Amino acid sequence: MTEPTNHPVVTLKENRFPLFSLILVILAFALMAYMAYLNYEVTKVAGAQLIRAQQLQERTQTKFMDQYAHFLYEQAQSARFERTFEVRQKHYADFMGALSDAWNSVGRKNAQDLDAALHQLAKSYYALEPFLEQGSRLYLQKRITIFHNLAKQLIGYEQNKRGIIMEDKSTMDRMIEEFQDFLYPLLFEPIRKEGKNGESGEIDR
Repeated sequence: MTEPTNHPVVTLKENRFPLFSLILVILAFALMAYMAYLNYEVTKVAGAQLIRAQQLQERTQTKFMDQYAHFLYEQAQSARFERTFEVRQKHYADFMGALSDAWNSVGRKNAQDLDAALHQLAKSYYALEPFLEQGSRLYLQKRITIFHNLAKQLIGYEQNKRGIIMEDKSTMDRMIEEFQDFLYPLLFEPIRKEGKNGESGEIDR
């Protein structure tokens, strides 16, 4: 008579343990993947913020350097203005004095004195040229030529015994005032220099 065979009995509780372990492993991998994704996103955002911060810093530094360079330029211009003030003052006085002498020579009908005054006027202009912009130089050259021709024309009236008519006298007086009004701000009011040069450009056109 054979003995009965005993088979092991697997309970439901024992069957659930491997399945539960597998689920835990899957959840652990999913959590690790999610944490890695979060870390990637945080790193990406932080990197973008860092790049923006660096760009902002670079723009700020560039703006500061531009402002500092402009400040140094203004300081240099101011120092140059102070150093050359007396020189400009002398040449300006010589220029206006030559205009006055030329006008007085016309009034006296003295051609020799007029030639000397016009020569001094030209010399004074060339002394002022380094302190003037191109537009201002062209404007002055044109006005000096007109003044020169008018003075010569008025001197010639003596030969015809006509004398100086009031209209011509007013023109000469007005031209001398225009020279003064144009030159003084350019030479002694540097803040208004750019604006005056713009006006001279409009006159030239």
